[in-house]
Amino acid sequence: MKKLLFGLCTALSLLALFACGGDDDAGNDNGNGGERTPTSSAGSDATPTAEDLERLSNIDVPGFTRSDSRVIASAANALYTSTEKTAGGASILVTVRVAGCDPFICGTLDPKDYEGAEAQRSLKSVLSTALIESPDLIWDFGPTELAPGMTGLHTYAAGYLETKEASGTSRVSANAYRAWYHDGNLHIFIEVFQRGGDSPQALDDVKALMSMAEAEKAVKDVFAAFAPEFGK
Repeated sequence: MKKLLFGLCTALSLLALFACGGDDDAGNDNGNGGERTPTSSAGSDATPTAEDLERLSNIDVPGFTRSDSRVIASAANALYTSTEKTAGGASILVTVRVAGCDPFICGTLDPKDYEGAEAQRSLKSVLSTALIESPDLIWDFGPTELAPGMTGLHTYAAGYLETKEASGTSRVSANAYRAWYHDGNLHIFIEVFQRGGDSPQALDDVKALMSMAEAEKAVKDVFAAFAPEFGK
């Protein structure tokens, strides 16, 4: 379990190279793979080749504008920005990381294996300590059907905390949905966050900028473009 969580945190760290969302005045937190012979098909029983990764990093998604397409650390990465605003007036940004499976990232997709306090704490480690310990933090974890027959796992976090000091008011917020899935050969990690809209002054403002339902829909819309790559 520790190895699995370490791999998940590694994926989160790589995604941090691309973007971090939220308002300007907040501190935003917004199966094992063995050695395989490379082939030209990323969805086959093989490690994706450089050509595969380049192709995967350039997949377009209807309703989103793609940018920052690149291959980093043997993984295809891309950033997608929604062409429509959320009900709260923000843009939805989605980062995607696709890589061949290895023992660190392609572990169990059974939510029961993450029920322990240590596992949950590890999943929350992408948030600031203050938000993790906040009694008002909204946290959701469990399975999600990304496409028919393809069920992965997700986390959703929404939080807001402000501290008033003599020097002024310090605000920290988080509003992000993360999902991951693999077929034993190919692994995908998707993170959704919002950018723009009015700066939140309360937790209700954070939730209004991007609801969990809006974030989950964005994940599924983006995953639909990658779904054909799995189960080949």
